[in-house]
Amino acid sequence: MVGFLIGAGHAGSALLDAICKQGAGKNLRIAINQRVALKHVRMKEQYLLTDKGFFGSGDNEVGRRDFADTTASASAMDSYDASLLKLLNDNIKDVDFAILFLGLGGITGPGISPIIARILGDLDIPVMVFGVLPARTGTGADTQAQYRNVGYAVEHLRKYTDAFILMDNQRIAYTSNIESAYPQFNQYAAAVISDILSGSDPKVSTASSLSVREIMSCISLPEGGFSVFGRASVLSKDLPGYFIPIGGHKPIDVPTLIGVAVEKQSMEADTKAARKSTALLRVPPWYMKKENAIDTGSIERFQHENSPSDHYLGISLTKKRLVTLTMLFTYQYGDLSEFLTVGP
Repeated sequence: MVGFLIGAGHAGSALLDAICKQGAGKNLRIAINQRVALKHVRMKEQYLLTDKGFFGSGDNEVGRRDFADTTASASAMDSYDASLLKLLNDNIKDVDFAILFLGLGGITGPGISPIIARILGDLDIPVMVFGVLPARTGTGADTQAQYRNVGYAVEHLRKYTDAFILMDNQRIAYTSNIESAYPQFNQYAAAVISDILSGSDPKVSTASSLSVREIMSCISLPEGGFSVFGRASVLSKDLPGYFIPIGGHKPIDVPTLIGVAVEKQSMEADTKAARKSTALLRVPPWYMKKENAIDTGSIERFQHENSPSDHYLGISLTKKRLVTLTMLFTYQYGDLSEFLTVGP
């Protein structure tokens, strides 16, 4: 199965670049309106939207791309959606899903993402949204403007997708220079996306894996919802085992892995308030060959305690000597509404 990974705006494009650094496999990818040079997204996969057109790499670009607000960027994308439709149509052969990345507090990403999601929906491609919330560093005009953009993006994107994952920059707001922490936070998110993609990768998926489309179903709610993620990892061999090819993999303390994943959630949320939970476990092949080599029962018990009605577990392989656990908790919109608004 092939996916389509789309970075919209500066934050979305930077996140896509981190994902490509992590390894995006054969999934297609495009970045629209990045502000800085991308290291892992090829030039031919980069596009620019201005008030005068939608341009590919090498085109003679004209017009302004520093839009005044989300409505202006949305209007521009809507005006040139025929160009976007052609681009998507030219690339959707065998595409099974799309993941759309954006910073929810920006101007371009929130403006153009609903149009992208709508067009993908018209092409019968299911869309998962991965949105990054801005840090709540005050109640000034800039913060208020960012959260108006959040409201615009959420309101319009919810019309076209039920699978919506959130990452909150408030989790790194304690740093003295939050911008310096973005790359590391993006790499954390990229590792989670890699885990999500693994279930649709024939090289590492198993009979127990959840494909991306299955995950989208697992984390959606009929009335609309949002998912929060946490990820933990542990070496499956002690450090000498990396250099000496003898000795087996070690037992894994799964309860501790669960605790760390919950502690590292992408935003503050009570797991017991979750409507659904989805766990993605990645292990070296040895753990799949040896019966009871890893304690999946602890994962399922934790899920049952927090979301007894709807919980899912998928297991994929990894070539690394690591065991990783990504947990996705799905909440109703109202459960997280306080995080999606700022001020009166």
